[in-house]
Amino acid sequence: VAKGYLPAAIMNYIALLGWAPESENEIYSLKELEQVFSISRISKSGAIFDIEKLKWMNGIYIRNLTLEQFHELALPYYKQVITRDVDLMELSKALQPRVETLNDILDNIDFINEPLPFDANLFTSKKMKTNPENSLEALKWTVGRLEEIESFSDDEALMNCMMNLAVEKEVKNGRIMWPVRVALSFKSFTAGGAVELAHILGKEESLRRIHAAIEQLEKSL
Repeated sequence: VAKGYLPAAIMNYIALLGWAPESENEIYSLKELEQVFSISRISKSGAIFDIEKLKWMNGIYIRNLTLEQFHELALPYYKQVITRDVDLMELSKALQPRVETLNDILDNIDFINEPLPFDANLFTSKKMKTNPENSLEALKWTVGRLEEIESFSDDEALMNCMMNLAVEKEVKNGRIMWPVRVALSFKSFTAGGAVELAHILGKEESLRRIHAAIEQLEKSL
């Protein structure tokens, strides 16, 4: 439990050590286990502990929680790290589908107070066809449009802003959204994309980070 595993997931996993259910289903509540468990299906060979399978199972249990339940479990982890006023419920919404243990939360929120150190290489993505040069261009295109949006809590407005800009400039959506996501976090991977991160951080902080990224990119090129 101290390592971020849910008690129900641990119990489910332990029940499957050395015992095989009749069906292919591996996810059972305690009540369901009481109904299907049979001593006759206990294996005589030694059980093998598979930490990756436990993580996988725990991830399923996390995703099966309501957002409110996950948020309550995540709050102690947020309090360890986050001092900035951000939309924590939106952060939980982004994290819940993407973590396997509650301890994974800490690795996903280290950019919330401040973005990680500037790294121009993060703007390069073969998949998104981005590099530092065209990312600088995209950020300059985007920042003025984002300033016109009243509230960054409006996901639809944020999404439409970036997608419409991509259409206008005749580029793929990723050419806009990847640079914005990097500018907001300076992480190679984040739980959530440009829209989610901008919503979480809010308008003022998001624009501050994008302006800072523009300045840093200009100096690096």
